[in-house]
Amino acid sequence: MSALYLAADIGGTNSRVALAAREQGHWHIHHRARYPSQQYPSAASILTEFLAACGGPTPAAAGIAVAGPVIDGNVRLTNVSWQVNARELGAALGNLPLALLNDFEAVGRGIDSLAAADLVTLQPGLPRADAPRLLVGAGTGLGVSVLVPANGSYIALPSEGSHADFAPLGELEIALLRHLLEQHGHASWERVVSGLGLEATYAFVRRHEGRAAGTLTAPQITEAALAGSDPWAVRTLAIFVSAYGRFAGNLALAVLPRGGIYVAGGIAPRILPQLREGAFLRGVTAKGRFSGLMAEMPVHIVTNDDVGLFGAFNAAAAMTMAAPPRER
Repeated sequence: MSALYLAADIGGTNSRVALAAREQGHWHIHHRARYPSQQYPSAASILTEFLAACGGPTPAAAGIAVAGPVIDGNVRLTNVSWQVNARELGAALGNLPLALLNDFEAVGRGIDSLAAADLVTLQPGLPRADAPRLLVGAGTGLGVSVLVPANGSYIALPSEGSHADFAPLGELEIALLRHLLEQHGHASWERVVSGLGLEATYAFVRRHEGRAAGTLTAPQITEAALAGSDPWAVRTLAIFVSAYGRFAGNLALAVLPRGGIYVAGGIAPRILPQLREGAFLRGVTAKGRFSGLMAEMPVHIVTNDDVGLFGAFNAAAAMTMAAPPRER
């Protein structure tokens, strides 16, 4: 059997871990598991438990994607109270060669390991193979990465653009902004466009209309909104979709990603009907004098939630000087 590599996508809610081998140009996952992050004291405890459950052989290298900015091999995760050091984590895993990277850098490195069926195109645009790509993705938090073309491939640049100032549209969102400022002192896009943002916005919408604050989780809010069974959930999801599109469009103005805007993360595949209705694309493209230019940007929804794992596998393979697979 080909060499096995370890990959993990460590998030604020869940951590997904897998072992895979590169076979015939594709990543084939042999073992996988999902762990509730908040129930573990560290990333190392999850990874060692996973490897013990797999029972060997020892992987050749590891790629660990984490939800937070990686600086000099260190990261303090944004939505779970862990600090991870690449050298210490590699040592805890038996001196394993280990690449520690931002979760959306990993998504960026995984895009070219996707099949065509893993993408839903909202706007075909006028794609250019030699142009940058933009990645955005809402899950527990909100991730961003920019892909820059280099030597026939792409370099994934990590970003914390989700923590830029939220720009409201309309009176209800202005009231939401005031509410967020009162609560946090700073209102970022992630406070609105994320699972945590869905929950906060839902509670705000109910209070704004004179109701008791809601206690629904983000999955419950999206489910109720899709079913049309809860008017506050419907309004919450409408705010979310519009803000999501505007956020992606604002970043696209800065990057000019003629190679495509890729929308990843756990929420987008669950709300595809709302993303297709038009408010999301209006948010992307309604940029005044540059609306025509924005209509030329390809916009794709990533429906394969293994994309971050693929990128982490590619990073692990690079540790052993192996070329990452390209499936598209």
